[in-house]
Amino acid sequence: MRSLDVSSLSDDHRATGVWAASLLHALARDEAAGRSRPRLTEPNRDTWARFRGRLGSTDLISLLFEDAAVLHRAPFNAALMDESLHIDRLPEELVDGWLASIRSLPLTSAGADYILEQAGLLGMPTRMARSDLHVVKPHQRVLELPGTGGQLAHHLVSVQGDLNLQDNFAVACGSWQEVTLAGVVALELGAPHTDFAIRADASDLKNAGHALRQRSFDLVVGLHPDKGGLFRIEDQLAIWFPTAKVLLV
Repeated sequence: MRSLDVSSLSDDHRATGVWAASLLHALARDEAAGRSRPRLTEPNRDTWARFRGRLGSTDLISLLFEDAAVLHRAPFNAALMDESLHIDRLPEELVDGWLASIRSLPLTSAGADYILEQAGLLGMPTRMARSDLHVVKPHQRVLELPGTGGQLAHHLVSVQGDLNLQDNFAVACGSWQEVTLAGVVALELGAPHTDFAIRADASDLKNAGHALRQRSFDLVVGLHPDKGGLFRIEDQLAIWFPTAKVLLV
């Protein structure tokens, strides 16, 4: 099993279920890496068993997300993400099954493989030529365009080792799925917050007054239009970001 099973979700629960399954996996992996104390991965979840009283599994994940949202409002704050996300509406038996299978997930697999799995779960494109990305110098600023949810930032930070999300990247996210993936990337890389993830879709970037259009970037990266990307260099990006090198992969 590579990720939590969402195949039984009804249409009414699908958005919330995919979001919650993605973040539960991220939290469990964070615990396995030793960055947070075991709660999901604690043997028998003894701490939860001692004080849960009449609370159920859905209450547990709601509390965990509320706690995680203190540092990472996006993607753990459902109200901030999307009005369609409601943890309390998830079937208790579904969450019970997820909690029972958490420790069976590959929680120490390679980061690149894990991010691909999360992107697939969230319905994001994964077929991009990451190896074509240029080396980024530690003083440079990179904008990742809407459509990839931080996958390119994850690759560059992981491969180079001298970059970090907060100082080097702004990741424009056009949907709650993209914000969720950017948040997953943040946890995977041990980032202290997710302020680098900015809600902005294609229509926002068309606005010359948008905050991202007012900032200076050394490199703009995104998905190539032949692979479903929303932008073309010659038609849009070269005009919007005239001082930046633009690379679509």
